[in-house]
Amino acid sequence: MKIRFMKLVISSLILLPLVLGLSLKVNAELTDIGSPTPGINVKSPDHLNDTWKTPINNAITAWNGTATKVTIGYSSASSNTITAAQYSDTWYGLNTQWRSPYKYTIQLNARTITRDAKNFSNFVKGTAVHEFGHCFFLKDNPNTTLPSIMKYSNDFNTVTTPRPYDIDDVNSVY
Repeated sequence: MKIRFMKLVISSLILLPLVLGLSLKVNAELTDIGSPTPGINVKSPDHLNDTWKTPINNAITAWNGTATKVTIGYSSASSNTITAAQYSDTWYGLNTQWRSPYKYTIQLNARTITRDAKNFSNFVKGTAVHEFGHCFFLKDNPNTTLPSIMKYSNDFNTVTTPRPYDIDDVNSVY
């Protein structure tokens, strides 16, 4: 009898917010690929000029400066790359990942970023922060009503850092 009563209490605690229409925190969808460890390295983008390197460095600092367990560093031996070039596609950034061994390539689209940026440095930083988010299992999250670096509707002229929502999701993985 006591066990049945406890099950009823626990079930009520779980269902009550749903019945009353109270919102519960919902995490973003995570991808099934990302870095198996919370620390990643990327080859230094020495081939880029400072106009690109500085905001990319700031994007790395944005992730390293959060309350996440993740870190991004530079290593000349890394097979991971970040680059900027003119692409005919419509995207601002693209993160391509491989599973075994884990590897990623981040491409920043100079054509679309230059066309749409009102604050070039912020736009590159926000785009790079978004693309690095994919390395930590974050999926594009266009439908959330919460602030997230992974939203399609972000204005990277002003949204340039991981949000608490993103940080919570990354910490749930590591």
